[in-house]
Amino acid sequence: MTSIRIFDSAFRLAALVMALMLFAFLMVAGAAVALAAADLKKDVVTLTGENLTVGDIFDNAGKNAAFILGPAPAPGKEMVLNTSTLIRIASALELQWQPASNTDQIVIRRAATLIPTIAVLDAIKTKIAEKVVIEKFALDTGTMNLDITLPNDQPGTMDVTDVTYNQRTNRFEATIVAPSVANPVKKLTVTGSVKAMTTIPVLKNALRNGDMIGEGDIEMVDFFTSDIQGNTMLKASDVIGMTPRRMAMAGKPINAVDLQSPQLVDRGQGVTIIFKAGPLNLTAMGKALQAGARGDVIHVVNNSSNRTVDAIISGEREVTVKE
Repeated sequence: MTSIRIFDSAFRLAALVMALMLFAFLMVAGAAVALAAADLKKDVVTLTGENLTVGDIFDNAGKNAAFILGPAPAPGKEMVLNTSTLIRIASALELQWQPASNTDQIVIRRAATLIPTIAVLDAIKTKIAEKVVIEKFALDTGTMNLDITLPNDQPGTMDVTDVTYNQRTNRFEATIVAPSVANPVKKLTVTGSVKAMTTIPVLKNALRNGDMIGEGDIEMVDFFTSDIQGNTMLKASDVIGMTPRRMAMAGKPINAVDLQSPQLVDRGQGVTIIFKAGPLNLTAMGKALQAGARGDVIHVVNNSSNRTVDAIISGEREVTVKE
């Protein structure tokens, strides 16, 4: 009987030890899973360094956070990691992550300092202005993309060097060094032509026949002088008060043939006839036998005398007869 009791006590002790060991194992395993659990970061990640790491893509990546997956995109560029790529990364590093859907992705961008084309052209123009005799000009480089992308730790500055200008052909060449000659991270040779500019009126919005052009309908815009046709309207005063013969588009040069004086009198319309004789002005009512714009001479019938006279259109539904 005693031996049975000893065996039973030993069995219970062994069971307790096993239970404690199993509990400890589960706790450790649970902690490992918690450490390995990872969350995909926001849709777009901007990097400043040269390498892409696991920690750039996943939160809670644990000891794998510093693992380098490869080089970061070039400054100013980006790349997309789609669902299948993310799954392969997570699987290879034993990260406990599953996509919410097959459209999960992350965009990796590299921070950069950007010098836009317009800034490059302005810098060259300042240098060439010392050599050009044209009063107003612009630089034409065709379709050449002059954007300069530098690492984000570099300033957005540049030096313009080796500027040449041929006055006979109006061609130029210049070298851009960014951020400076002393620190030539990027070097760019720019060629093109110097073109004279003329400022002319254009419409702010499209107008149709019958719309009278007012001062608020136009803006003055610079165009290459060589692109302006001989019959293009050059002054705002030549456009104001006119109306398009047909639909006129915004932002384009306006040709004289595209405009006409607005029609102020319609055929058959009642008009006021003003008779001017020296210092005297007499008025009468009449009917227009023709349509016309300001300054046109049309036939009108005096309603009182039933007499037809020639009159000059002087305003809306108004004509003038002078002796």
